[in-house]
Amino acid sequence: MPVMADCTGLWRRTLLIEADGSRDNGTSVLWLQGLSMFVDVRGPGEGFAGQLDQRLDVFEWTRLVDLQPAGLPDAGRVSWDGDTLVEVGVHADYTEHWEREAGPRQPCWGLLLSAAVLVRVGNRFGWAWRSGDEADVSLGEITGPDWRITTSADVSRVGTMLRPRVAEGQLRVDDDLAWEIRETEGSVTL
Repeated sequence: MPVMADCTGLWRRTLLIEADGSRDNGTSVLWLQGLSMFVDVRGPGEGFAGQLDQRLDVFEWTRLVDLQPAGLPDAGRVSWDGDTLVEVGVHADYTEHWEREAGPRQPCWGLLLSAAVLVRVGNRFGWAWRSGDEADVSLGEITGPDWRITTSADVSRVGTMLRPRVAEGQLRVDDDLAWEIRETEGSVTL
């Protein structure tokens, strides 16, 4: 049985089996999992982020930022099939297969903010936020001081830079957004 600590890293969905038996293995879906905080990008206009909780073999993703209307709780029974993480829906009838992308998993930390989530795992990051009617969910890569968005629910953000800084209990992003830090996990280093 997987435990949350086994799940840190960047995951790519390789298969979705819907309730009617239809299969999707072509849609690009990426999930970055930190210690408990996560960011999940599912395509243009689709993505969510929050905290993962585990009870026995059931993982539940609590969505703190969600670009889609709220629905059923996002919970699945999780097991291993070799190196593939298999998720079977608890409140909805689906099966997803996930494969971890290669790459370092340290440092690993997360910030839960007033209306945002920032997660770092190795040289990757996930950033999700909501401010009034605006919101985005993105993933990216860190090279030295550069945090470049590589995948986003808002395709116009792909290739742009994120400039996060922590000061006085706040995360400042791109000089114009400041978020109160509510919770941290891991050793936060920017």
